[in-house]
Amino acid sequence: MRRLLAVLLCLWAGPPAWAANQVVVRDFHWKIASTEHFDIHYYDESAPLVGFAAKTLERSYQRLSAGLLFKFKERRPFFLYASVNDMQQSNIVEIGDGTGGVTEPFKDRFMVFNDGSRQWLDEVASHELTHVFQYGVLLSGFWKSARILKTLIYPLWMMEGMAEYFTRDIDHTPGEVLLRDAATSGGLLPLWKLEHFSHLKPHQVRLAYESGGSALEFLEGEFGGGKIEKMLKLFESHFETSSVLQQLTGLDIFAFDKKWREWLEARFRRVARLERLQEPSAYGLQLTRPSSRDLPEQNSSPVFTPDGKHMAYLSTREGFPPVLMLRDMATGRSRRLLDTETRVETLDLGRFADLSRVLAVSPDGRRLAYFGKKNHRDLLCLFDLKTGRLERRELPGLSGALEPAFSPDGRSIAFSGMKDAVSDLYLYDLEGRSIRQLNADPQDDQSPAYSPDGRSLVFSSEVETPEDPLPYQRRLVLLDLASGSLRTLSSQRGSARDPVFSPDGLRVLFALQKEGFNEIHELELTSGRVQRLTRSIGAAYTPVYCAGGDAIAFSSQRAGSVHIYMGPRARFLSETVEEGLPSAVKRSTAAPALTLERPYKPSYSTDLFLPAFFYSSNGGLFWTSYWQGSDMLGNHTATGLLTYASGEGYLDYQAYYAYGRWRPKLLVGARGFLYNQHLKSSGYTTDQSAHAQGLYVSYPLDRFNSVSAGVENRTDYEDYNDSDYRMRHDVRLGVLAYQRDTVKGRYLVATRGSRLRLAYEDSPRVLGGNYLYRIFTGEAQQFVPTGGQSALAFRAFGAQSYGPNTPEYPLGGIGRLRGYSSGDYVGSRVAMGTAEWRVPVWENIDYYMWYMFPDFYFKQVALAVFSDTGYSWSSDDQLSSSRVGHLKNSVGVGLRIHTFILQLAQLVLSFDFARPTTERGGAFYFYFGPLF
Repeated sequence: MRRLLAVLLCLWAGPPAWAANQVVVRDFHWKIASTEHFDIHYYDESAPLVGFAAKTLERSYQRLSAGLLFKFKERRPFFLYASVNDMQQSNIVEIGDGTGGVTEPFKDRFMVFNDGSRQWLDEVASHELTHVFQYGVLLSGFWKSARILKTLIYPLWMMEGMAEYFTRDIDHTPGEVLLRDAATSGGLLPLWKLEHFSHLKPHQVRLAYESGGSALEFLEGEFGGGKIEKMLKLFESHFETSSVLQQLTGLDIFAFDKKWREWLEARFRRVARLERLQEPSAYGLQLTRPSSRDLPEQNSSPVFTPDGKHMAYLSTREGFPPVLMLRDMATGRSRRLLDTETRVETLDLGRFADLSRVLAVSPDGRRLAYFGKKNHRDLLCLFDLKTGRLERRELPGLSGALEPAFSPDGRSIAFSGMKDAVSDLYLYDLEGRSIRQLNADPQDDQSPAYSPDGRSLVFSSEVETPEDPLPYQRRLVLLDLASGSLRTLSSQRGSARDPVFSPDGLRVLFALQKEGFNEIHELELTSGRVQRLTRSIGAAYTPVYCAGGDAIAFSSQRAGSVHIYMGPRARFLSETVEEGLPSAVKRSTAAPALTLERPYKPSYSTDLFLPAFFYSSNGGLFWTSYWQGSDMLGNHTATGLLTYASGEGYLDYQAYYAYGRWRPKLLVGARGFLYNQHLKSSGYTTDQSAHAQGLYVSYPLDRFNSVSAGVENRTDYEDYNDSDYRMRHDVRLGVLAYQRDTVKGRYLVATRGSRLRLAYEDSPRVLGGNYLYRIFTGEAQQFVPTGGQSALAFRAFGAQSYGPNTPEYPLGGIGRLRGYSSGDYVGSRVAMGTAEWRVPVWENIDYYMWYMFPDFYFKQVALAVFSDTGYSWSSDDQLSSSRVGHLKNSVGVGLRIHTFILQLAQLVLSFDFARPTTERGGAFYFYFGPLF
């Protein structure tokens, strides 16, 4: 019975432990406008984008329908968000950092956010629409729920690669850069290791997307047209990639992968030779060094203090979000500027996957400016380099901000801001705290930089070029601050980004993205001549003048990582660039017909229904089924699980309803079981039942902190027929909890941050309650990095219970004091702590057991050395008479084997041996996952 009560105590645990919080800060009043094939959902802020989105979607529909030979039988719901801050509040699916768009199979919904760029909206919407087509082919037919389960085995390199393949004509340069870098540095990812992407190292997911697109290009080019469409349809009836490829090419996945990589490596070796591409070290010395041998990282956006003694930059050496670093140029040492990121939840390396200059140093060298996010609002952050103080400033009226630039007098900051779904330039007055809009046009305006005299700004502005093979490009534009007049500085084809003036004001340095290359260029303002300064085998980003204009620092992609380099101007090229005329192409620019807007009305439907049953003459009927339903916006979600076994006399049920429209998250539900059992040993028949109903609410304070509260009614009943034994417990429970989680890790394991959970439970004698207790619990965890992926991990846990029915806590066992039995040293109050050092001993196994099902992908083996200490007691007298020698302690060692199942679900196999220091004995343990 005690075990049953323990299970029921956990029945209503509130939100999942140690999960990032979703914060909703606004309500969305959705409207719908329809085209022939889409229901476009939008709200007031995203309304200006509806016409463009409709044109883009219908144009992409025609291309995909022709390529995949599939047509929609009904319109698909599309959700258009005005900004990333808005989309991250969606309840349709969970949206994390680094997500640009999402497609889900339950209701064929897909969504994207606007970042100001038409190219972005076109590319991401078309990418997600490809997934809608894929689901249309693969999931249509009888019993969609079962087909949805099958999506777990579709190779992600094909699914995401197909989306990249069908959008490559919008802009293939970012993908070309990644593939060329990987192919020329031995970094291509084998396709058979890309069934899913969860196991990939940092910064490898984008490469995986592009690898899939390249593999499909190879498939189509080497084995004949129409193979992509056939491949997708073959997966309707196949479960394994090799069997599909055998029918298409006569090759299994391993042979196909080998031929694809040979083809790609040969192609890029030729490109590197013909284009005379060079390593970044040809132009300067590498200033940032890798923090790990095996994990890629990005270091970008270098900016220098006016005296040239320090360089600030962003780095992902500790994982995401990136951290601010400061390098002493004399000693070469770098240090982290901020010890905690809780005041600012995240900051961006640029515009999604495009690295850009996002840091600025004040003219006096005192302050560092950047934009960060907190509760889905962008903030201007000013970091004092001398005192270490961080100041945050609100930006009322704007839905986004990026790329700051100090004025030469240090009194204001120019930046790219978003309002009404359009990015323009704004000026922030540091003393008056006011914001002034500098220009107003429909183009996406980015990366402002001041001229040395402070009279003008140069920035990057997007233009649509529908008759060019590059349908979207970016031009350098000069804004005169006195008159407000605009002048285009150069009409070079491609996308010119991150301009910066030379100290003498005569030149502009910028990065140009065009036709597979991302290179540094320089514009002479007097003559209008443009020179190419680099020929990168990878790519060059975020250039900046330093050393009085005699040197250039830049970020460069090479061997999977991005590092910062600096060299004298004389080491760079000076190739004059001619403005070539492209061959004309024809694209549809006609606007599709749109219905009149109509308000969104809630509609509900089933997401999943998964029944399973069998019958035998001995065991009777066994039935289990899971059901899930929701509305179109995901604000209302209901789930149910039912299990029945007639032969065992057993019935188990669960039903939950969650409401998530507002910031407080509401959960109501019921759960219970009925069990009728005949005990052969005694001849008795026992009836057992447990029923619980509860209401819980969780309120996220921000991404890291939340409070929750709940009430629950529970009844436990046990009756032995033909005897006098009857038991009924009625529990009326209230729960309060606080949770904080700032833990982060670069890959596989937690290495930095802390967690805290405090909870109070009270089951009083109210409303017929007869099972009485009070419980206080607290748990704290702290992770201290010790280099690379190693860390010191500390855990403290305490619990104190009171009342006539107070539960007791065992001191020993897994999750407590290892080395002691779980039945020893039980008390109503307990305090314990763990110190554990975790260090990889085989950091990069990379062994994939593809030949078995389910497969295991072994990634790392780590050693753990630990010590557990604790004490349990049941009265104040027992505690007051205790001594240090009464503490129980154990020491031990363990192994943590990190693996993935189906390349999707992470699984940690843990082996421990612990030995008590206060008595004889010892114990071996095997369990899944780290204990904390």
